[in-house]
Amino acid sequence: MKSPETLLEACGGRIRVVALTGIRSEYDLLFPLLLALDADSAFDLGVIASGVHPTPLHGHSLRHIEEDGFRVAAVIENLLYADSRSAKARSAGILLTSLAEVLSREAPDLLLVLGDREEAVVGALAGTYLGVPVVHLAGGDHTHPVGGNVDEEVRHAATKLSHVHLTMAEAHSERVRRLGEEAWRVHTVGSGGIDRLRLFPGLDRAALAEILGEAVRGDYLLVIHHPVSSAIGSAAGEMRLILEAGLATGLPLFVGAPNSDPGAAGILEVIDAYAADPRVQVYRNLPRDAFTALLRHARCLLGNSSLGLHEADYLGLPVVNVGERQRGRSAGPHVQFVDASRAAIEGALERALHDAAYRAGLQAGQSLYGDGHMAERSVEILKSLPVKERLLAKRLTY
Repeated sequence: MKSPETLLEACGGRIRVVALTGIRSEYDLLFPLLLALDADSAFDLGVIASGVHPTPLHGHSLRHIEEDGFRVAAVIENLLYADSRSAKARSAGILLTSLAEVLSREAPDLLLVLGDREEAVVGALAGTYLGVPVVHLAGGDHTHPVGGNVDEEVRHAATKLSHVHLTMAEAHSERVRRLGEEAWRVHTVGSGGIDRLRLFPGLDRAALAEILGEAVRGDYLLVIHHPVSSAIGSAAGEMRLILEAGLATGLPLFVGAPNSDPGAAGILEVIDAYAADPRVQVYRNLPRDAFTALLRHARCLLGNSSLGLHEADYLGLPVVNVGERQRGRSAGPHVQFVDASRAAIEGALERALHDAAYRAGLQAGQSLYGDGHMAERSVEILKSLPVKERLLAKRLTY
């Protein structure tokens, strides 16, 4: 009898996949692929929700996973609420211990992880030790803020611990190959964020106004700002400068909560201090169609979210990226990188909001990070993977 050549054949025509997620932003990048896997009879999908998902920090985002209809294989409560580097490391340790138990019980054929947060490297480590092939999405990216950023090290460490790489751009694939990964393991598929915009265009302004109020019927700024690991002490001050510069435009501000990294508490304190201003509206967790609409209809995105590089590019949305986060990443002409000074922020906002020639040059419907078909490509790649034994037998190419 002929031995199976693919993982799908070896699994009897149905691959057991679990995806690890720790925060809403990362889950939304995974979502189009999870949707495609769940709809395909070749896969049996489960989601492991950890980190912020079971907590109130982002509005109990676990419920969105449940409402999306995916099987929740496990809920891991590993996030420690102390806003410190030590708490981050200890949270990762709790995640590793719990994940080892979950993976042993679930016995998946593949583990999906994404990006450069602790879930990616911890998941890849657990999968490697337990003999579960790891598929890493969005590896090979690169950022080099002054002082460094732990995301850079985590991303590349996750790459080396993973067995299949689904990257967002060809330059990222080349970087993964230069890390010594065999070429057959590396695939350029694009960003799930672009898929999300294509598949779920969001609400019109009238429907969005029913959720967020009348301010969305006109021009407004969307503000999302996260801490940087090498400059935790600067996070609150940067947020204050951003809000002051934003308010100086005279436009309403819609302000999102930061991620759960050290320094986030200071940002939240500043946001809370400005929340009483009628021009400032704070949200923590919106339905997917509402957030997509909020992004799509914004006049400008202000802060340092990776949304500014990926989804905003596809929408032709001007972005003012403040500070060091995202420095070094590939970005289209829609992004202005500025120092964390009020004068620099206000100057960039003036151009983003009022320079007609600049705005006219920003084209929607195209992106450096894909064409909105990441999920379909990824599903076909996963179906064609070789058997587990070959996946696990990694070799350096140098």
